Amino acid sequence: MHSPSQQFAVCVHPGELHFNAAHFITFDNSCENLHGHNFHVRIQVWGDNNKDAFVIDFVQLNRMAADICAKLNDRILLPGKSDEVTLQEREGQIEVTSYDKHFSLPVENCLILPLANTTAEMLAWHIMETLLPRLEERSALGQVDNMEIAVEEADQQWGICRRRIDSGLAKDETIR
Repeated sequence: MHSPSQQFAVCVHPGELHFNAAHFITFDNSCENLHGHNFHVRIQVWGDNNKDAFVIDFVQLNRMAADICAKLNDRILLPGKSDEVTLQEREGQIEVTSYDKHFSLPVENCLILPLANTTAEMLAWHIMETLLPRLEERSALGQVDNMEIAVEEADQQWGICRRRIDSGLAKDETIR
């Protein structure tokens, strides 16, 4: 047993939690060039230990997160909810227009995400949005009351999404 002031945590990070992808972001009334990264993902959860004296099953958490990373791997990540980016599918291509940029990309190489921008912070949010329901479906959240997902875009540059989890309902605290 632990005192009420103690909290336990689990952290999983690079190993299987990585993906290589291309993206661009829009900011300050401009659009970056299309470019790629070797993204790394770190997941940390906090909460009370369960009856078996652990916060969450490392293996299950890692497998689910690695599956999400695999779906992002070797793709061009596009923002499907952007006011600054127009996406139009035509003849097996996705035509992307934003400010002074125009890209024509093969549909099979692209993944349109429900994001306004494909920043590291929003990729962390997307992973969280995908992971939490999977954990909840399998009753795998246990006593977890906080989760943080961080996506490293470049060496030592992380975008982070934190979420407080109350009674099975996730409360968004994305750091944007």
